[in-house]
Amino acid sequence: MRKFLPILGCSFLLSACVSSSDPADGGFFNGVQGISSGGYDARIDEREQAVVASQSRNSDLRAEQANLQTQIKASESDLAKLKFTILQQKNALSGMDPQTSARVNAVLNAKPSGATDQSKLAALQKTISDAKALSAELAKLAA
Repeated sequence: MRKFLPILGCSFLLSACVSSSDPADGGFFNGVQGISSGGYDARIDEREQAVVASQSRNSDLRAEQANLQTQIKASESDLAKLKFTILQQKNALSGMDPQTSARVNAVLNAKPSGATDQSKLAALQKTISDAKALSAELAKLAA
């Protein structure tokens, strides 16, 4: 029993050398301490939760992007219909002042774009708004 007392004392002293529960710090005693205290398992659980959270966020972003793409396509379709209506109204009018004619040409030649889907959608919505206002104005001129 006396033989084991110095070994036991040394192990207690060496266990005091544990400086971190981070496996990246390495070392035998850090590893033993990390395994025995459950620190490694806690880090694994933490990292797995972070992965799940990231996957959920990616899924949400994909859904948002798909929604924006759907809105963009619908807005492009609405704009095309408005341009056709404006073109018909322009042809129905016998004469327009140069300022109105320039606005008609600007709306008919508009190609809204943006660096992101959100900015493209905003540009499309502004162009649609301008086209609706112009169409209403042309309808008044025709009446």
